Amino acid sequence: MKTKILLLLMSLSVLMLAGGCSKKEGTVENDTTGNTQNVDDTEDKADENETDNEVSSEIITVTKEAYEVSDYISLGEYKGIEYTIKKLEVTEADVEETVEEILKRGATEQEVADRDQVQNGDIVNIDFEGLKDGVAFDGGTAQDYDLIIGSGSFIPGFEEGLIGTTVGEQVDVNLSFPEDYHQPDLAGQPVVFKVTVNSIKELVYPELTEEYVKEISEFDTIDAFKEDIRVSLQEMNEATMESEKFDNVFNKVLDNSEVKSYPQNLLDYYSAVVKNRIIQNAAYFGMDFATFLSSTGLSEEDFDAEMLKSAEIMAKQELVLNAIVKAENLELSDEEYEEGVENISKDFGYSSKEEFLANAVEDEIRETLLWQKAVDLILNAAVEL
Repeated sequence: MKTKILLLLMSLSVLMLAGGCSKKEGTVENDTTGNTQNVDDTEDKADENETDNEVSSEIITVTKEAYEVSDYISLGEYKGIEYTIKKLEVTEADVEETVEEILKRGATEQEVADRDQVQNGDIVNIDFEGLKDGVAFDGGTAQDYDLIIGSGSFIPGFEEGLIGTTVGEQVDVNLSFPEDYHQPDLAGQPVVFKVTVNSIKELVYPELTEEYVKEISEFDTIDAFKEDIRVSLQEMNEATMESEKFDNVFNKVLDNSEVKSYPQNLLDYYSAVVKNRIIQNAAYFGMDFATFLSSTGLSEEDFDAEMLKSAEIMAKQELVLNAIVKAENLELSDEEYEEGVENISKDFGYSSKEEFLANAVEDEIRETLLWQKAVDLILNAAVEL
């Protein structure tokens, strides 16, 4: 079962499992079961209750009502869809690049002993003070700060201005902030940074030896280690190609189908899904919805218009999938349901099937699995050019 496809289908059915979310993800009811996904979890820790209650007070509750799919969409051609994808193969360069990245992750910091001048790639510990017109500006001063030269962490010219300096040396770095800098009072303005270099360290990378391979992996030889990397990269390539195939085929099926009109309730439902996700994400960063909206620069009317566009996209996907389910008389056996639950719980990191079922709604699982059968049908019938 392809994770990319499940992500789409589960987003539509509001399981929202991609982030490991559970019933707290949103409050959306299904009138066929009476089950509700509740945002507030009374078993949360006491110090989380206030935040959860604030979020739940903003959450929108919309009941998803039944509808006759043929009233709203004319299903176009969905079998024999032609597609092309870019073929991906793993090269020796890909494997070596991955090995290099793994070695970089194992790098350690070491004081530089054989030189005293800063070079590109060094880790320098610095004290600095930024002055504009001779006055320190907010956010421009720090002590004991570790900076990787060449990382681009500071404005252009700052890191380059430290190359060649020595430990204990103080240097004035004269710069101008970029014209598009996010602080208007600093954008385009000339400043001087007074910088003292406290120490210089460098990254030391481990060598790829059999001893190191044994230390970081389950393999005993370098060849076996690289072969495992090759297999993993090929699996990623297969997933990428499968995802591209899905995008190409399903988007053509969507384009071939015509929405006569949208069930208003379905638009309300998916608008609520989108807005509830935003509300919860904003709460994660300590913002309520109004604060988040203010930070975007959008008016509430503009935001609602954008949200409606997203809701229409999701609603059309559901209408098309349900139309295929109806046209093909697709049904879900008990065995398919049990197997599907097992696969979903594994794909999305649940420790057990029981844990997953405790955090989901059965009708939504069945809906998702029927949609998966519809997707499998159109993908299996697609023709590669």
